[in-house]
Amino acid sequence: MTPGPVVFSVDVLRVMASTIYEHTSPDFAVIHGDAIRRFRAVVGAREGSPVFIIPGSGTLAMEVSLLNTVNPGSRVLVVSHGFFGDRWGEIARANGYDVTVLSSEPGGVVGFDSIVEELSRGGYGAVLVSHVETSTGVRSDLERLASIARKFDVLLLADGVSSVAAEPLNCSGWGVDVVVTASQKALEVPPGLGLIALCSERAVEAFNEVSGSVRGYYSRLSSWAKVMEAYERGEVAYYATPATHLVVALAKSLEKILAEGLERRFRRHAILAKALRRGLRAMGLEIVARREEIAANTVTAVYTPENVSPVEIRKAMIAGNITVAMPIHPALRGRSIRIGHMGAVNHNDIVATIALLERTLKRMGANVKLGAGLQAVQEALYEEGV
Repeated sequence: MTPGPVVFSVDVLRVMASTIYEHTSPDFAVIHGDAIRRFRAVVGAREGSPVFIIPGSGTLAMEVSLLNTVNPGSRVLVVSHGFFGDRWGEIARANGYDVTVLSSEPGGVVGFDSIVEELSRGGYGAVLVSHVETSTGVRSDLERLASIARKFDVLLLADGVSSVAAEPLNCSGWGVDVVVTASQKALEVPPGLGLIALCSERAVEAFNEVSGSVRGYYSRLSSWAKVMEAYERGEVAYYATPATHLVVALAKSLEKILAEGLERRFRRHAILAKALRRGLRAMGLEIVARREEIAANTVTAVYTPENVSPVEIRKAMIAGNITVAMPIHPALRGRSIRIGHMGAVNHNDIVATIALLERTLKRMGANVKLGAGLQAVQEALYEEGV
């Protein structure tokens, strides 16, 4: 129950071990092309939108997307709701961009009025934001942010590492310009793939304009583009060696995600997240996300009782065969834990997590009534027909 890497389904793992795929084989080209088309469908990108699947992490995808769509030295506005929002700023500064950061308190989101006021000062080339802030469990309103970005004629680059394939997302329909993600979260594939979608005409135009000024070699998406286009035609191409077995796993996982149905999948995540939060509150615990409407459907950060160590909670939970995550937001360290609920997580996982957490806290001396959280979870699931 961590916010990534998630538990991977047996059939996704099995397909990785089914055979050895050579990266210039026709069979692999077809599979890679399938992965591109399926990923485009999952993020809601328009037909033909450039998609890149490259070996690397979500952080690499964030950096590469910025370098290939925003001119070097440009002014960028970072809307940060925590650790990974701040990372957008660190990436931009490291690459010579002029960075302004608007930050929220832990569990909150930056107000739209503040964003409009800052963009009104002029001179910005892009807004950078995390769709779901993994460190606090809050979700940004990408559709609203996209409308603001378009009003000021700036690009919106969204980190979807902890949202894609679990939170509703229609990047082309909403006007989000660039979405990046990674394989190890709701896409349900082992770590090692960074994925980028250019969802708008504006993003493609910016990409074409900036491509000649990208100083890196591996990071130059114009070179990767030729490979992706060839794969989508089912043809062999080469620039750098792809992570063949991860791509094969991705194609399989995306097939399963689309077979479940995106609306059904989004609803499942929303139901489980709400049930978990209701159970935590019934135990007397405080959710970090300050309002229910901004609480993410993929990860919940929760404050731990006073005088109860998050480290000891994690150790005890692991001993009970459930793993939760430690906090990474500086202001939440030593006073919270994070519970991931994305990918193949089901209602029984939520019930088991609350049950074990109740017993764990009770044994540690917390004022917890056994069964209170469990009853609340059961009632929430019953109400939803689960």
